[in-house]
Amino acid sequence: MRKKAFIIILAAVLAVSFSSFAFGGKRPHPSKLKYEPLRAVKPQAVDISLSNGLQGFFVEDHEIPVVDVVLVVKTYFPDRDKYGLNEMAQWVMRNGGTATWPGDKLNDELEFLAASIEVYGGNLSTAFAFNCLKKDLPRILEIFADLVRNPAFPDDKVEMKRKTMLEDIRRKNDEPNEVARREFAKLIFKDHPYGWEKATQSVNAITRDDLVAFHNTYFHPNNAIIGISGDVTKDEIVAALEKAFTGWPTTNVTIPKVPDLTIAPEPTCNYAYMDINQAYITMGHQGINSNDPERCAVNIMNFILGGGSFTSWITEKVRSDEGLAYHAASRYTSDAFVKGLFTAVAQTKADACGRAATIIIEQIKRMRDTGPTPEEVAKAVDSYVNGEVFDYENKTQVVRRLVTLRFEGRPLDTPQRDMETYAKLTVDDIKRAAQKYLLPDRLTILVVGNAKLFDRPLSDFGPVNEIKLEKE
Repeated sequence: MRKKAFIIILAAVLAVSFSSFAFGGKRPHPSKLKYEPLRAVKPQAVDISLSNGLQGFFVEDHEIPVVDVVLVVKTYFPDRDKYGLNEMAQWVMRNGGTATWPGDKLNDELEFLAASIEVYGGNLSTAFAFNCLKKDLPRILEIFADLVRNPAFPDDKVEMKRKTMLEDIRRKNDEPNEVARREFAKLIFKDHPYGWEKATQSVNAITRDDLVAFHNTYFHPNNAIIGISGDVTKDEIVAALEKAFTGWPTTNVTIPKVPDLTIAPEPTCNYAYMDINQAYITMGHQGINSNDPERCAVNIMNFILGGGSFTSWITEKVRSDEGLAYHAASRYTSDAFVKGLFTAVAQTKADACGRAATIIIEQIKRMRDTGPTPEEVAKAVDSYVNGEVFDYENKTQVVRRLVTLRFEGRPLDTPQRDMETYAKLTVDDIKRAAQKYLLPDRLTILVVGNAKLFDRPLSDFGPVNEIKLEKE
């Protein structure tokens, strides 16, 4: 009886639904629908400052009982004959732990508490980050502060990381994509630190004393930036941080200026032999500084050229129309300290290498000489502006973005100003950026593969410089 009643009710609901379609009038076409403008709700971040000089940002978030913290320490390139020191120090700090919390004991405690602590970074910064439940904050913060201040650098972990790094060097030519990335950076940056790489000699030269000196030089509260988000109040977290970092001394820390890039881009054609059936093509030149006033226009230009997935020119022409490449795209990066990179890349069959490279160059020239249509610019701008909402969906992202901006020395309202700039960009702005920042006549070209299999000689693109890949 219940089943019969349910069927009758369901039939009645369906009848009402179908009648509303039949008699409710003509439905508008989806293209005619109107929506409220997409708005991003920006979490309110506040500044925090501790008595020892540590400063940063805090965003209160009571949605779930979790706290997220990141602390970024400014560092610098090691001497070239000990390149790899920063990488080793970061790994050993986390995996070696402290005298109180050796690495294995630390891992067991974090697993028991369902918390995490990570140490990562590059040459110019080292970041410590943790995530934990609010109830465990005092315990995790105590461990975290100990790790920041008192890493033990145990000899066994130093040697473990050394072996791993030496094995990485031994296998550095196994992946053609990695070979192309590394060798292209060396071609562009040459002797600049951005073009350095670790070597067997430099890794073997690093001692435990070097790691200790690295920590003693840079790891001080007045040389760090902290960011916190989570289920605490400002007063609570400041009090907890003051307690955890009591006695962490300040000292004078001098961070050298990253050297300028004085190398003028010149056209070159370069080749690195690998016994593979594919060709890995990379071409480009120096990019721009993050403070360049036309950075947003450059981003839109590159989105249309090769950064906008399947709709971009390079992807559409090389991959979709011609079917020549497994992957084809471009990137135009900016750098906060010197300059980034413009790269156009393709991974293709060896017997399509010349054709793919020619099409990429044609698209770069087309962008510089002709430029995009107003419709293409409008779509690219919409993509950037509408993507703003995702920049604020996670309060941890907001805090870490502020920490990054402070570390780079850039205005904290850069994201908001960028959105205003994007919204005002015109096709003429993009064309002007392309004419100024794309240099198709001065491209550095690198192809990794077997030249015997290529569809045309690389010398068609200019005199060829052959790169002999070093084994170690």
